[in-house]
Amino acid sequence: MARDRYLQAIRGLAIACVVCIHCLPQCAASVVLRPFLNWAVAGFLFLSGLLTSESKILRGGVAKRLHKVLIPYLVWSGIYLVVTQRLTAGGIVKGVLFGTSSAQMYYLLVYAQLVMLTPLLYRVLRSHRLLVYCVTPVFLLVREVAAIVGVALPQVQVLFPAWLLFYVLGLDWGKVGRVATRRCSLLPGLLVACLFLQLVSGFAWLARGDYNMATTQLKLSSMATSAVLVVLIGLTGHRLRQLFARSYLVKLGDLSFGIYLCHILVLGVVTKVLGFVAIPALMATVVNLAVTLVVSACVVAVGATLLPRKVCEALGFV
Repeated sequence: MARDRYLQAIRGLAIACVVCIHCLPQCAASVVLRPFLNWAVAGFLFLSGLLTSESKILRGGVAKRLHKVLIPYLVWSGIYLVVTQRLTAGGIVKGVLFGTSSAQMYYLLVYAQLVMLTPLLYRVLRSHRLLVYCVTPVFLLVREVAAIVGVALPQVQVLFPAWLLFYVLGLDWGKVGRVATRRCSLLPGLLVACLFLQLVSGFAWLARGDYNMATTQLKLSSMATSAVLVVLIGLTGHRLRQLFARSYLVKLGDLSFGIYLCHILVLGVVTKVLGFVAIPALMATVVNLAVTLVVSACVVAVGATLLPRKVCEALGFV
């Protein structure tokens, strides 16, 4: 039970990081902050892999997981398309097929791809483990080289190869954990080095005028940081696990899927309201984050209490 609560607390921390990312303005300060936040989606995928049971997947778990995520995906895609008035045929098709109805929706399509691939991944990990682990680094290397020569590869964030590593680290944790335990003393230093590399890389991209690459989760330095961090999450000692398991982050983790789906809508409203208040930019960002996170959590918690079960399932609130 303590382990489950610890993992829920990690989900709570990850969703707070996601909301923070979407609250940040485009500026140099955000380039400094993003290396400490960019692990969030990788963390969600690691936890999904970690909590996946091969036996359950082979007994119909794929269909069950897809149903749980794709219905809310379609519902919220429709909500965001209506709110943003992109109801042309092209807008609807692009929004649904590529997860562009809102900034965060791509993740659900990535997750769905990985769930469908899970039976195959278990088989390939037994015979070609190294090949599986090379997919994401090679994919992101190609993406980064393309960006250097001025070619922006489209819809990279919605393609499973960009994220496969983190899901597989969870699926393969039995072996990864044993190897990492023997090298655990090196991991904190490696994390610091990766964070520094991501910071240097971010400012190098910013100097080139590419803010997206400066802050993205999908470049090699971000991948390395996230990979080290999720391994450390898996290796966390008993005392720290207990501390997390007793924190308010657990409740935030319980609500994390619903918060993930609705927070961009809440953020839009909060930002407009704060626009009428004269406060410094830094304070505005902090207030925006706090209010958006709290209101989103309340929306999900209240909705889960008052709405019919079927409606809550369709909205991703349960």
